Amino acid sequence: MSVRLRSVWARPFALPLALFAGGLAISGVTILNGIQPNDEGLMLQAAARIAHGEVPYRDFWWFYPPGQSYLLGGLWALFGPSLLTWRIVRVLLDATVALLAWRLARRGGASPPVALGVWLVSALAMAYPTGPHPFPVTLALALGALLVFEKRPAWAGALVGVAAFWRIEFAGYLALGILIAYAVSVLTHPRAEALRLARRFAGAGVVVALVLYLPVLLVAGVSRSLDLLVRYPVVDFGDYQSLPFPLHYDGPLNTGSLGGFLSDSAENLLAYYLPLALVIGLVACLLALGLRFDRTQWPRVAVAVFALGMFHYLLARTDIFHTAPLTVLLAVLGAWVLGDRRAARAATPGGEALAPASPLRRARLPLAAGGATLLAAAALAYALVEGADRRWLDLRTDYAPLRLGVADGVRVPPAGRADLERAVSALRARVPEGAPTYVLPRRADLVTAGYPLLYVLADRENASRYDIAAPGVVTTAKVQREIVAALERTRAPALVRDTSPVTAAPEPNRAGVSTGVTLLDDYVARAYRVDARFGPFTILVRR
Repeated sequence: MSVRLRSVWARPFALPLALFAGGLAISGVTILNGIQPNDEGLMLQAAARIAHGEVPYRDFWWFYPPGQSYLLGGLWALFGPSLLTWRIVRVLLDATVALLAWRLARRGGASPPVALGVWLVSALAMAYPTGPHPFPVTLALALGALLVFEKRPAWAGALVGVAAFWRIEFAGYLALGILIAYAVSVLTHPRAEALRLARRFAGAGVVVALVLYLPVLLVAGVSRSLDLLVRYPVVDFGDYQSLPFPLHYDGPLNTGSLGGFLSDSAENLLAYYLPLALVIGLVACLLALGLRFDRTQWPRVAVAVFALGMFHYLLARTDIFHTAPLTVLLAVLGAWVLGDRRAARAATPGGEALAPASPLRRARLPLAAGGATLLAAAALAYALVEGADRRWLDLRTDYAPLRLGVADGVRVPPAGRADLERAVSALRARVPEGAPTYVLPRRADLVTAGYPLLYVLADRENASRYDIAAPGVVTTAKVQREIVAALERTRAPALVRDTSPVTAAPEPNRAGVSTGVTLLDDYVARAYRVDARFGPFTILVRR
């Protein structure tokens, strides 16, 4: 290495820039791979509505906070319809989260090699599965707040207020953790100082959240907005979206040979048991940190409480799309556990644990602390292997470019590409520009997913205000009557029905139970006839 290169590498910004670039590479290498008919379509259709002047909650059904939809709506207004724009933003966010996790690990005492491990685990966890979800923005804001709240409470509060505009529950977990940490800080700080920090933090958070929310709430209606933002997620979402915690694997299992197991079963098993590994690792980290807790480490309390919040977020729906936040927080906590272990061994000549100062440490439980550390390390290793395996799986999956203008180079599996392209072309031919259409699921009485991405791909408007095939919403008589009235009022010339089994897949929740309401299907059968079929897509035209 030349003298000039060594001098550049020695500068403080060199390693962070290298890690950010590495995060971009890990996430961006598959930036063009795959589409998500339901989630991607939901977010991009909301963005299109906002770009055209509509307001969430008032003009269309929406239960997410408005931050992500307005961000994507702004990008839509600036750059036009595209499947690529949000992916660029997501890659930037993935790299940011990994970099902030690395910094937080170092701040808490992790060694440089262990902190690099935190960065890698975080980068892999964020990179797949990707999507235009609101949590990456919120997680980046949360990590930023956790990095500054000790000395800059107002900045931390502002970040929490912005985070609430993207995900209310994340901001709630974060605010609770920071306030509890301030309360614990009285063990080493004057009470007046702790109260001052808490007041500045809370005040900034409330002001920023109100400034962001009020314009939307006042236009959309406070009551209607709060019903969708608070009541639906708290009361209805869990009944219709929750899944049992994955304990008993019942998927394909090839035990005929080692090669067959590694190629056919190992990936499925790793992904299936990732939530269990994360929970075991979280418990182990909290136990190990608690056994070695020193009152000067009060800022760690905020991270621990926020990690528990990410555990609750995972429980809301224990699938692969909800594992990344807890994986990132587990990596940070695990790095601290390993750092504490190393510091304790280095503190005495014989390598014994430090003389305990807290009640837990006075109990002298070195075996428990050591066992918890090993479990935490094993969980981190599991998350690392599983994340690397997912990256490798996506890299070796075959994709073909989607030949639609809005795709901007995005690729899909070759098997279904032609059917999708022909269905979009047929829908565009039968629905004039500016006229509405509607994308139907397989059946109206039992809905577990939809295909709102078709509105985006075909560049056609939705005749109703329901972009999402939301379980417990579109399956009700009230909403189906509203959709029927919209179709009748707009005289939508053609519809498309996605007959894929996934739209009515059996799930162990209320979404998997038929409501018996078929008003929408009955109306469509009377008012429309089948005109063409392209694989799972059926084009229906008005009789």
